[in-house]
Amino acid sequence: MTAPLDADALRRTLVPRPWASLDVVAATGSTNADLLARATGPDAAPDRTVLVAEHQDAGRGRRERVWEDRAGEGLTFSVLLRPREIAPERWGWAPLLAGLALVEAVGRVSGVPAALKWPNDLLLGAEPAAKGAGILAEVGGGSGSDADGGRALVVGIGLNVATPVADLPAGATSLVAEGADLDRDTVLVAVLRALADLDDRWRAAYGDVVAAGIVEDYRARCATLGREVSVMLPGDRRLEGRAVDVDRDGRLAVRTPDGDTTVVSAGDVVHVRPTAR
Repeated sequence: MTAPLDADALRRTLVPRPWASLDVVAATGSTNADLLARATGPDAAPDRTVLVAEHQDAGRGRRERVWEDRAGEGLTFSVLLRPREIAPERWGWAPLLAGLALVEAVGRVSGVPAALKWPNDLLLGAEPAAKGAGILAEVGGGSGSDADGGRALVVGIGLNVATPVADLPAGATSLVAEGADLDRDTVLVAVLRALADLDDRWRAAYGDVVAAGIVEDYRARCATLGREVSVMLPGDRRLEGRAVDVDRDGRLAVRTPDGDTTVVSAGDVVHVRPTAR
């Protein structure tokens, strides 16, 4: 187990700018669930609230998967955003922004090769890279213009920092497993600063990721593009072809062997895997 996070030092570095609030708790079921519960009401969490847990035992992934992390080995945190400048139909880019922030920050502070697997899984290490982090975004709060800020986005991130190789599940890795022995405070500060910068750009462009240059940055970091992939869809349907683009709506474009291009959204996909070459 690594040293506990220094909540006071984190707040001195990150609060009130670029984040409004940051709390570190010893344990919780789910940081996402906690922030969703705080999205409304007289004491609603403000825009850019961060909640970090040293241990989380009921974390949620895509398609209702549940997972538990071990205290002190990773970074488990959620952020609450209220991007009033952006129409809710464009909020689907939030988890992709978080993935891009992870790639940029983790690669910079660790020196470990980092890339994205569409839509937002962090891949670490040389080929064949392995999963180092996952992201889940959820929408909560009301729909009006209440004093509590109305609707909110909650984005949860789980990053493997100090998990030893022997304790990693198949297909996963961590920063220490890739040779980067970093304190978690340093990594967390880098990720939160990168995410705040991307959020600033996103809001300044009113959610237009093309105008903000975000979609080009994402494409440059996305290891899925250019690969032959097998996309599993609900109902045991399979789409195979070459991943050729990520569009302005965050969807993956796959060109099939017959030359047709099919576009899929993250919500429609069970998983994406590279096919054997």
